[in-house]
Amino acid sequence: MIGVIGGTGITGSQLVAALQARAAEFRCIVRDPDAAKAKLGDDVELVRGDLSDTSSLGSAMSGFDTLYILCGHSPMLQQLEINALEAAKKAGVSYIVYASGSEKGIRPDSPSKVMQMHYHVEEAIKSSGIDWAVSRPNYFMSTLMSMAEPVKKMGKLITSLPKETGISMIHPTDIGEAAAEIILNKDRAGQTYFLTGPVITMGQVVEEVSKAVGKSIEYVQVPPEAAEKAMEGKGMPDWLVAHVSGMMGIVAKGDMDGVTDWVEQLTGHPPRTLDQWLDGAKGAFGG
Repeated sequence: MIGVIGGTGITGSQLVAALQARAAEFRCIVRDPDAAKAKLGDDVELVRGDLSDTSSLGSAMSGFDTLYILCGHSPMLQQLEINALEAAKKAGVSYIVYASGSEKGIRPDSPSKVMQMHYHVEEAIKSSGIDWAVSRPNYFMSTLMSMAEPVKKMGKLITSLPKETGISMIHPTDIGEAAAEIILNKDRAGQTYFLTGPVITMGQVVEEVSKAVGKSIEYVQVPPEAAEKAMEGKGMPDWLVAHVSGMMGIVAKGDMDGVTDWVEQLTGHPPRTLDQWLDGAKGAFGG
């Protein structure tokens, strides 16, 4: 039996769909079964478990031999995921697949505290004595949603990134399908998978968005300080502003333009492209 932590989010829901498509036997550990049912539907088996309540995790993981761990960004991410790891050890889980962060961000001195926490969780899982695999997706195409509102309201794509910045963006569906293969094929254990899509520049992004919404969108580059002020103005907590700013610094240096063929190896098809993602997301941009 496979246990899935984080099945209701952007990536997790894509994993759930991929596991269903492959007729896998799995169960999602969720804090609120009613809310999860509304998101995932009646045909996904749910069990209550809260990463911040370790007493709830023992029974939640009963019967699992494989566990997928995905925790949304949080200042408590490391502790929450270590709680999951410790519960997995006690439950006798034999294989853990960990959803980590982007390859270039995962290091102990990362400019993002969230990425530092991912690094330490990876190290804890690798030294746990449990078979493991790590998924490291690069820049999610869905991250562009943070730029959607100004596009829709003002016809402007506003970012701190130079137009020539190249990024190997990845479609969330590809992340889910790749993770499903890693989970279901235990021959994939012992490997870190840097998952990428094709490289696209931010100038090409604005062209694709313009095409998707049917009008010309203006590209507006602002200083990083202005981008931080805008995030603060939206009420984002300091830790999240710091994380986003740190990651944008990595992107701006061109460090997120690396490409691998892992998506094609794991899913059997080339990575999806930005225009495919925009086909389903263009409404948020005014299309």
